[in-house]
Amino acid sequence: MTAIAPLFSDPYRQAFAAFMAERRESEAIARLRRAAFARFETLGWPTRHQEGWRFTDLAPLQALTLQKASAALIDAAALPELGVAAHRLVFINGRLAPGLSSERPLLDRAFITGFSQALPRDLDLIAPVLDALPGLQFHPFAALNTALWEDGAFIYLPQGTVIEEPIHLVFYATGGDMAVYPRLLLALEDGAQATVVVEYRGQGRYLNSPLAELQLGHDAALHYHQVQEESPQAFHVGGIRVHQSRASQANLHLFSSGGQLARTDLEVLLDGEHAGCLVNGLTLGQESQTGDYHLRVEHAQPHGTSEQVFKSVLNGQARAVFDGMIHVRQHAQKTDARQTSRNLLLSRQAQARSNPRLEILADDVKCGHGSSTGFLDPDAEFYLRARGISLTQARALLVHAFANDSLNRITLTPLRDRLARLLAAWLALDSIEGN
Repeated sequence: MTAIAPLFSDPYRQAFAAFMAERRESEAIARLRRAAFARFETLGWPTRHQEGWRFTDLAPLQALTLQKASAALIDAAALPELGVAAHRLVFINGRLAPGLSSERPLLDRAFITGFSQALPRDLDLIAPVLDALPGLQFHPFAALNTALWEDGAFIYLPQGTVIEEPIHLVFYATGGDMAVYPRLLLALEDGAQATVVVEYRGQGRYLNSPLAELQLGHDAALHYHQVQEESPQAFHVGGIRVHQSRASQANLHLFSSGGQLARTDLEVLLDGEHAGCLVNGLTLGQESQTGDYHLRVEHAQPHGTSEQVFKSVLNGQARAVFDGMIHVRQHAQKTDARQTSRNLLLSRQAQARSNPRLEILADDVKCGHGSSTGFLDPDAEFYLRARGISLTQARALLVHAFANDSLNRITLTPLRDRLARLLAAWLALDSIEGN
């Protein structure tokens, strides 16, 4: 690692100093921020000379002069709804908007709230676990988020707590060349269960650099959904850390259709026997969009299971990157891990780069990976056209069948139905080009 050049470092250093001068928070949180900013300076701005960033072009983002996010008013009609009763927190430009949120009654000791509300009273609960999970140690934007977040969602469910209603988190940015750093800290104690939907939206041009930390205790179960529908001019560069204990189950669904650049780095540590994880991803890209996923799933204990299934549908000059790693430690015998990347190109200018990888140090495992990229099957098109279906409709049907398989893995029916409608709108007549 090399230190960043002063030309890059100084504006961020000045912004960080001004940010810290405005804060009135505990020394524990201040130390955490200072350590994170030092890590950011050491890591430096990613370049395409680094293996993990060689297909991620950050030059347009680096050219911007990003401002601190300011308070703003938003019409509630601009925000997504789940259509069912939910615990709902809305953040505008990185700050909790209580008037747009709706918190439902919870059992004692359970929390679904904003950091701005929780930190003054629950510092002893939050400070020891914030930024404490392994993973993303070499991700500069994760360090930048820890240094500069203003608010975020804090979800804590004590042992055996089961939340029937989904938890709906909405992060909205109002643009204007600003940077926002949303934060999510979720801790499920032993046997706790929750369904979480995190949505990122906005208008105009901005950087959205979120970081989510998900901690699952023994036998805990989490259904986590990330829906990225940023503005077409936005940059989304975020990270997710997951730590799983014995017999816990995490189902992670990542949907991406917005932003000119949308990158998510995900690291999962299966740190208990019989822990299981599903990572299901779908990217829809058109024009010159880039969708970028980098995953590392690490099996640290025996009898773990994991499955990664990522699909992309690309039109115009869109690009998709999938870089996935399954790492099995020597002690993690009886691991069963699978990884699949499939990409459907709707134009000759679209590009998909897939790099599935395995690192296996144990000798009694079942692991596999595969990748495929191609155009629509002309025989399937001919079959449908021979039955009176137009060429445009035939292509839309084939694309829908390819992508809808990812949506069918989502068990939260209202969200699955909304994403299916979004997919149908994306597959409008002028969205399907000839090859």
